[in-house]
Amino acid sequence: MVKAILKITNMSCKHCVMRINKAIQSVGAKGEVSLEKKTAVVEFDPKKVSLDDVINAIKRYGYEVEIDGESC
Repeated sequence: MVKAILKITNMSCKHCVMRINKAIQSVGAKGEVSLEKKTAVVEFDPKKVSLDDVINAIKRYGYEVEIDGESC
């Protein structure tokens, strides 16, 4: 499993958190979304899904996403 931290600067409420979690889960990843930090820590299996897949799923909901950090 790979972990990555994503900055999502334009989330503003708990509804945003729910939508972002839904987007992350829709591609088969797990995520912990923080409204206060405006980040999502995602964990995924790179054999099944790529970081780009996760980012694009979130972007489809209209959020701006930047990679803040990656680890193995």
